Amino acid sequence: MADAGVGRVGHSHAARDESVASRLSATFGAALKLVVPVALLLVTATAAFVYSNIAVTWITGPNDTWLTMGQLLLPLTFLAIHLTNRRYGAGFALAQVIGAWIVGLLAFQAVHVQLASLAQVALPGTRETAGFAIGLVAAQLAAVFVFDRTRGPRWWSAPLFASLWAAAVLCFVAYPAAYAGTEVDWVNHMFVNLWLAAGAGVLLLIPYWAFRPIVQPLSGFNGY
Repeated sequence: MADAGVGRVGHSHAARDESVASRLSATFGAALKLVVPVALLLVTATAAFVYSNIAVTWITGPNDTWLTMGQLLLPLTFLAIHLTNRRYGAGFALAQVIGAWIVGLLAFQAVHVQLASLAQVALPGTRETAGFAIGLVAAQLAAVFVFDRTRGPRWWSAPLFASLWAAAVLCFVAYPAAYAGTEVDWVNHMFVNLWLAAGAGVLLLIPYWAFRPIVQPLSGFNGY
């Protein structure tokens, strides 16, 4: 009887050890799956930041420099999130956003001087940068949520609606946070940027459609 009790204890310890090992292995595997999505999101966000003071006067006119290439590149971050959401679901997409921002903020502290040199122009001020950062975080979280709620048989509905909602959140959060109370004509700029971001969301359906055969959804998402 004593030997049987010892055997049961030994099996219990072995089962717990195996359970811990399985959880650690699953956690490590999930972290590895996030490497490419986080890197993709970081690359698109970094490109938007580096070009955040390159005016696109071919849209606004030669005397207006408020609209930048960086603002036009921001919707690319939504595409990166859509693809992760399609492949792994909302939980991974949320982890992608959080992971990218943590890594990005840490890296920014280390290399912000080099980024300014790479941009070759003065980067936006603290309030403007913070305003658009807050807006972008909110927009990316909205993209995760809306994509997850609208995925279905119509392949275009989730990425389109997610991009449109993300564009609206970005503009309606970022512009007031960055410019409210200043002399900048930010309301007009906000609506122009909103229309451009919405148009970008429509155009981004093309690369999303192209990546669909490569980025297959996991089982449980019914192929959507």
